[in-house]
Amino acid sequence: MDLKHLRYFKVLAEELNFRKAAARLNISQPPLSQQIKELEDSLGISLFHRLKRGNELTDAGKILYQYTLEVFEKMEEAEERIRAIREKKTGTLQVGIVPGIRPGRIAQAMQIFQQQHNGIHVTIAEHCTSTLIHHVKENQLDLALVFGPVQDDALEWTAIAKEEYHVVLPAGHALAKRKKLLREDLRDQSFILYKRQDQPWLHDAVMQQLRINGEEPRIVSELSSPRTRVLLVHQGLGLTFAPASLQEEYPHVHFKPLDSLQAVAVGTLRRRNRNHAAIRAMTEAFQKSIV
Repeated sequence: MDLKHLRYFKVLAEELNFRKAAARLNISQPPLSQQIKELEDSLGISLFHRLKRGNELTDAGKILYQYTLEVFEKMEEAEERIRAIREKKTGTLQVGIVPGIRPGRIAQAMQIFQQQHNGIHVTIAEHCTSTLIHHVKENQLDLALVFGPVQDDALEWTAIAKEEYHVVLPAGHALAKRKKLLREDLRDQSFILYKRQDQPWLHDAVMQQLRINGEEPRIVSELSSPRTRVLLVHQGLGLTFAPASLQEEYPHVHFKPLDSLQAVAVGTLRRRNRNHAAIRAMTEAFQKSIV
């Protein structure tokens, strides 16, 4: 007994007429009769009473029909669940974010996404850009929100916003009253920067600003977390650079734009061959919230 036997049996049990059942199955009557005979032979019992004006299910046929309905119902359920997983309507979506994105923006993106995909559980991991790039390439993450641009043949990076990076000063600093800073203002200052391996291109851009007349800047510490760097600035250990959007979280320090430092692009990152419905929906949610 296989699914083909059961499918033919189900249709005949519903039509109780070989001609009508064969037409519904889009086959001729002989193959249908052969399949029913094989099924009855395998079970060792008749499933239909052959009457002059049609057919009736035997007691065994009635039992088999009930189980057949359950089998096909479970098959449809399995197909729908597998289809949902394939299209990412259910399951888990693994998302990575770079430090420095305001939590409120991430929460807003999650709310937008869940309104349309509440069957998907979203996990969020925070890492530096270089780690997120590696995790996306190794299929450990479905999507990542990173500073860019990211150039990699295996990956697709889509810019969605610009983020200003400001100089962060402690309260009472001599430069705190300035509305905007110049490169020369940063001469002889101590800095708490991020590690180059975390965000090489951003680190290099900042270092280019801090090298004045060929002199190397004084770096007292290198830390990945922008929030930790800001807290150390508050303690008077040096200056740092951080996303301007963080200034609402830290009113006890001063965020000042550097005249010559360009805004940094923020974008989504995924594998080029991986762009199912949930990834597209999450990308759209980030586009609406990261502004």
